Amino acid sequence: MRSQSSSQPEDRKQSCCGRPVQLDEAERRNRILDAASSVLTTHGYHATSMDSIASCSGMSKKTLYQFFDSKQVLFETLILERLFAPINYTPAPTDSMEKQLLGLMTSIAACMFCDERLSLLRSVITETSRNPAVRQLVADLFQLSGRVLPIQNWMAIQSEAGRLDIPDITEASDLLFGMTLGGPTLGRLTHCKPSRSKEKLEEFMAYGIRVFLEGHRPVTPPLNRH
Repeated sequence: MRSQSSSQPEDRKQSCCGRPVQLDEAERRNRILDAASSVLTTHGYHATSMDSIASCSGMSKKTLYQFFDSKQVLFETLILERLFAPINYTPAPTDSMEKQLLGLMTSIAACMFCDERLSLLRSVITETSRNPAVRQLVADLFQLSGRVLPIQNWMAIQSEAGRLDIPDITEASDLLFGMTLGGPTLGRLTHCKPSRSKEKLEEFMAYGIRVFLEGHRPVTPPLNRH
């Protein structure tokens, strides 16, 4: 005799106890991505299978293939949407440059330091360090995403307006990240030091931002005195 749960439609199954809920297409897709993220961060890319993702999501493998053609396509979608997701923040142009940058870096920190993104980042670092194929795939996905950090857009605007002297936007954005979020990110990834509170992190970032801005202010030519 078939159990009641096995006779439920796919979009009503759950991976935990409780009353089944009808899921629409977007909810089922998100559930699959949630399951893929969980299995990937626990077992790694090669040990992850469509069967294990289906089991974690409470759906059949057939349902997974209705959304994603293969494990690689599912992995690519997960990285693009969950790890390389765009960071949307528009500073108020009337604010000081320091306040604008602090708002940008705070927004990036809030996005980066969520548990899922940190776990995905750890998994990707592990896989890319030992598997050249995965390393190339992640590099290709980063280029495909066309991701331009909001910091780079902001710096380009300030440089064109003459408010900052930035010869190389990419190098300068990497420098700013290192001065503000580099250490805290490494600490979170490796658990090598306690995480800063929100207030302490903002103080740390504000200090790095002030040093960065001071080093990139346009040099005023000396007045000619006769």
